[in-house]
Amino acid sequence: MEALLYCGCGLDIHKEVIEACILRGIDDNPEIIRHTFGTTKPELQLLIEWLEENDCYTVAMESTGVYWKPIYQALETESKYMERIWVVNARHMRNLPGRKTDVKDAEWIATLLRHGLLEKSFVPSMPIRDLRECARLHRVFVQERCRYVNRLEKFLQAHGFKFSSVMKDILCVAGRKLLDILQETGRITAEDVEKNCRRLRRPSEEISAAVCGNMSSAECRLLKQLLHKLDSAQEDIASILEDMRLLSQPFQEQIAIIDSIPGFDEESAIEIIAEISAAPQEHFSTPEQLCSWGGTVPRNDESAGKIKSKRTNHGNRYVKSILCQAAWAAVSVRNSPFRAWYWSHKHKLGEKKAIIAVARKLLKLIYLLLSTEQFYRSPIPVP
Repeated sequence: MEALLYCGCGLDIHKEVIEACILRGIDDNPEIIRHTFGTTKPELQLLIEWLEENDCYTVAMESTGVYWKPIYQALETESKYMERIWVVNARHMRNLPGRKTDVKDAEWIATLLRHGLLEKSFVPSMPIRDLRECARLHRVFVQERCRYVNRLEKFLQAHGFKFSSVMKDILCVAGRKLLDILQETGRITAEDVEKNCRRLRRPSEEISAAVCGNMSSAECRLLKQLLHKLDSAQEDIASILEDMRLLSQPFQEQIAIIDSIPGFDEESAIEIIAEISAAPQEHFSTPEQLCSWGGTVPRNDESAGKIKSKRTNHGNRYVKSILCQAAWAAVSVRNSPFRAWYWSHKHKLGEKKAIIAVARKLLKLIYLLLSTEQFYRSPIPVP
């Protein structure tokens, strides 16, 4: 097979070692240059110098966990002459025919690169990568807070306090006041309920029957620790949300466009921008390609005329999670085309498939609005 690239380098990245292999030449027997580097910053500088000494300015590497990120960033920022830096999907490389062993990983990557058999993965710009890291950490903090809320509910139920039976949110203003009283005094009385639960719709007698009771000193200390963890998690969420807003300042117009779509707010709009970038049309040729990358398209698994599976592919799990949350919110908006579509297809497709379909429609709409720089104006036909 004819080579399309005169000189290219393949990097096989591990936690502490980088195996590098340069192939130079367009004939069937190219010159092979191998070297091994560490993953520390001085070693990465030696890697850049070695590439420049060998006049190699096209590099391909596997997307190995998070280990590829410092190498990519070093090549992107420290090298002045690097022309192309490709992060490729290891699964795609395994599907290509040929011999491949652990010893010659780097050479195999370089061979596929020089023959034009690799597909470049989507790696956003540095500002988007910083925003993405912050947004994903924000999601982790929110999930951690939810775990503590569930642990608090389990703790209260185990000791006979039925807060969730009379309150939609056990951490509402009235619920939090009662919990503070409980952790300090070890008991909740009918007078406490009458004083702090006037705005709740339930009768005070019903609330008193559900939440009044006593706790031992040991149980009060456990409750105090749980509430402290919840407060700390809330502070972390507020702090990292401020960082997200600061990093997303250059993309305010795109955030406002997504925020205009039913089901999205400022926070979810920032998270979407962090995952797909502010200009997805520059990285994905069609909205269908973006939907496939986002994991909202059913797989094509058919053999001998029989469909084996229609489950969605893995895709980007962060994008899929954000879109599904937005889809549930969008189908709850009155006079929304997404609500009308969902209820007309729910019984035929099923609840979960219908929500995935709405999520796909939202992603296609985001692509179209960002590419045309237009705001959502109802009613817009569902794409």
